[in-house]
Amino acid sequence: MHPGILFTWPLTRYKNHTAVVFEDKRLTFSQMDDRINRLGNGLLALGLTKGCKVAVLINNSVESAASLFAIPRAGLTYVSMNARHSAREHAEVLNDSEADALIADEAFLELLEPVLPSVPGLRHIIAVGHPRPGRLSYDDLVAGQTASAPDVEVDEDVDIERLQYTSGTTGRPKGVAWTFRTGYNVMASVLMNLDQPIGPSDVNLNSGPLTHAAGLMLMTYYSRGATNIILPRFDEHEILKTIERERVTSLLLVPTMLYKLLMVPNLKSFDLSSVRRIWYGTAPMAVEKLTEAIRVFGNVFRQNYGMSEIAQPITFLGPEDHVLDGSELQARRLSSAGRPAVGVEVKVVGDGGEPVKAGEIGEILVRSNKLMKGYWKNPQETEEAFRGGWFHTRDMATVDEDGYIYIMDRKSDMIISGGFNIYPREVEDVIMAHPGVSEAAVINVPDEIWGEAVKAMVVLKDGVLLTESEIIEHCRKNLASYKKPSSVDFVREIPKNLYGKVNRRALKEPFWRGRDRWVH
Repeated sequence: MHPGILFTWPLTRYKNHTAVVFEDKRLTFSQMDDRINRLGNGLLALGLTKGCKVAVLINNSVESAASLFAIPRAGLTYVSMNARHSAREHAEVLNDSEADALIADEAFLELLEPVLPSVPGLRHIIAVGHPRPGRLSYDDLVAGQTASAPDVEVDEDVDIERLQYTSGTTGRPKGVAWTFRTGYNVMASVLMNLDQPIGPSDVNLNSGPLTHAAGLMLMTYYSRGATNIILPRFDEHEILKTIERERVTSLLLVPTMLYKLLMVPNLKSFDLSSVRRIWYGTAPMAVEKLTEAIRVFGNVFRQNYGMSEIAQPITFLGPEDHVLDGSELQARRLSSAGRPAVGVEVKVVGDGGEPVKAGEIGEILVRSNKLMKGYWKNPQETEEAFRGGWFHTRDMATVDEDGYIYIMDRKSDMIISGGFNIYPREVEDVIMAHPGVSEAAVINVPDEIWGEAVKAMVVLKDGVLLTESEIIEHCRKNLASYKKPSSVDFVREIPKNLYGKVNRRALKEPFWRGRDRWVH
């Protein structure tokens, strides 16, 4: 298979149509393809060959978009890096992935310089932006390269297209390996599960890191001839202005992004009528916030559930399921992750592997042809994850009578207090329903009597004053007594990782410091 097969198709129909917009640059599909091919050929000219790893640590830009396509098109392996990691963590990923080359922004290179001597396998360091002494500049790499596609073929079942590192909020990140067939199947799955077509009239807005979920959205829209607008970073005011100016039709938002949009004082003064689809996911969405958003944007929301090991959609909750002012059942489904996508087998099982009954909690297991090949250089973890022929997600959920799946939490986040299992999300949802609360996160802390106790971290809305006892009393009225928090801390913000998920490890660390394990 030629590795560029999916993303050269737009050239046959839309080569003069705008493909990518970034700041003052507006590139057609023909111009973008030139950039992609020149980068791919430049990397091969360094002596990199099929199977070599190229790590990418670039803020959103034309260069970051080009790297998404160019690295695999050259038969090389794309290694995504998390912009929020420390220099030490970056070095760990570079060493673990056995990266041969690194493409990085000048700001990241300044951070990395002290640890680069600890990455002896890294042969080439390519600087995006101003030239750095002793480093190859990105502009010099692509200068003079041919604009024709690299003459490369891959074995789609063997060659690794991508190494995507897990978020690592509860331990050291693991490398998730996708073959080229996995990548093809991921794209096919997204397109096969669309509820509305994508075409050249679409304008997709990308504000999340292109190295992760936003990159998959960009590639999906690119493959169908749509225009992709790239913002350097998330900024709620810039997003609203861009929607109005560019007549944006679709965008991907993690819950925190949507919450910030809803807090813009003059939100209703913007013309948002062009938006036909808002994708959301990566973390639980508070039903009250989702309801508010639907009233603002209309019935344009779709949730896709996925993870590094198996890209979205595993399940999805479509616009037809986002019903306001409906029955009690319809209202409850707004908190679900929807039902399984086409081409994905999903079941929720108890500890013995038996399917759970409606309302019971079990682990989500998955089978699909878009699953990862395995964890990079970690056969033991891979075997454990795929035991019994199913991939074990470690996400805990319930299922209702009609097959809607309600994700409760990660298996590792469950709190055991006095012998009772408590899932943080259930408590967080109740706290978030309080009109004075902006965000909330719940963790386990050691307790000498109960083993573990429930602690809530709460961000209040501007101008709101609440006490610990008021939050606890609100939970007592809406939850079983054993689930209510025993303590509440009011904080300015909830730490999150690059994917928008709560970084529970950062929240727990002060309370578990000095202990051998983080359960009690």
